[in-house]
Amino acid sequence: MLRQSGPKPINQQGFTLLETLIALTIAAMLIVTISGVVNTALTAQLVTKAQHDNLQQARFAMERMVNAVQQSKMLMLPLNENATTAWSESVRNVLAVSLEITLDNNKDGWADANNDMDFLDINNNGSRDTGEPERIDEDVNKDNTNDAASGIIGIDDDGDGLIDESSATDNDEDGQQNEDIINGLDDDADGSTDEDLDQDMTGDGKAGISGIDDDFDSQIDENPVNDDDEDNITGEDWLDPHVFYLNGTTLMERLPTILPANGASYTEYVIAENVSQFRVERIIPGNVTSVLVDITLTIAPAEGAPLTLNTHVVVSGRL
Repeated sequence: MLRQSGPKPINQQGFTLLETLIALTIAAMLIVTISGVVNTALTAQLVTKAQHDNLQQARFAMERMVNAVQQSKMLMLPLNENATTAWSESVRNVLAVSLEITLDNNKDGWADANNDMDFLDINNNGSRDTGEPERIDEDVNKDNTNDAASGIIGIDDDGDGLIDESSATDNDEDGQQNEDIINGLDDDADGSTDEDLDQDMTGDGKAGISGIDDDFDSQIDENPVNDDDEDNITGEDWLDPHVFYLNGTTLMERLPTILPANGASYTEYVIAENVSQFRVERIIPGNVTSVLVDITLTIAPAEGAPLTLNTHVVVSGRL
């Protein structure tokens, strides 16, 4: 009897230990390579984002400063160069202008800089009619900023390294008090004009402008000499500084509070960080019909290349 044999067993062979180790090694190398590529791409993305964020931050800060200068009537700091000092007054790391005359943060219809909320009552009816402008910064006291400090409170106005070192009525911190009047001239020969006003802002010994009916009430020079808007109230509308200054590597912006009781009432905000350079230069052109401000801002983050913006802006350029 013949016996039928079953199917022959198939010869099965697996990976050897050596082949398995080689495969694992290759896989590990591929993973390391891919991880490196991914990490490089992620790092590049983070650096690009950081550069973009720094550019946006720098642009925002520069836009804030440019707008403040263009909408202001007066550049308060830097001062012009004073030939009698051993330091620079015109190149500083601080920028201050009188508050923009169009700014109305609380939307009450009055400019924030109009501390006494008065206006030119042309028809003398006691109410503000269409076309009657506000009167802003028209009646300052001996302490021009009304903050009980020399110059701008907390700021080194004259660049000598000292802060608020003089009398509250020394508005440019040069050791002299109220030696300028509003006339566009450098009365005290310190290089700057109209920066340290007396309570008689015009220096003419009369209320308001001598011989002029300043308030349209049909009377001339009828009030005390230090009543520069002839409203029978003195020193009620001080200069409100809008300030940008460097605190370490942080660029700060200072604005007066809404309806401030005095010039020492303000709020500060951070507008740029990682700042390695903040340079502000006051430039008087040859024709002296305008004042230019040169602003340079450099941000140097921990990652990425430093970023520098520079611009020239004319004081009152949009008024």
